[in-house]
Amino acid sequence: MSRDAFNPSNSENTSDLSNTISDAKDRAAELASKLKDKASQVTSTVSDAVGRQRDNVAGGLDRVASTIHEKAGSLPLVGQKAANAANTLADGMESTASYLRDHDLKDMGDSMAGIYRKYPLQSLLSVVGIGFLVGRALRK
Repeated sequence: MSRDAFNPSNSENTSDLSNTISDAKDRAAELASKLKDKASQVTSTVSDAVGRQRDNVAGGLDRVASTIHEKAGSLPLVGQKAANAANTLADGMESTASYLRDHDLKDMGDSMAGIYRKYPLQSLLSVVGIGFLVGRALRK
């Protein structure tokens, strides 16, 4: 074995090491670019799916609200207070459907974060209550 084989001042060793490092950097940059593209594709796909579901939910709320409006006054034995309550419920459903159509997922998240900051105790109690109800529903 020659003495120059492991000598750092040997220009051939330095050149080989530089080429190896450069190749590793290029491969890492290429991999990072591929991962970024794939993440962008996944984000776009998920966003499209959420948008479609949001539109479906909004349409369903509108249909139910319309049915409630139609049936509220025509049900037998329903007083004016009950009809008004049903119409108020239907109006709320229509408002929710409109909100869903007009806001994307980020807007909804920002709105919820604002509510959580403004009403932290009520938000925590709501989450606990919802968790309890979901737990009971899943247990049955």
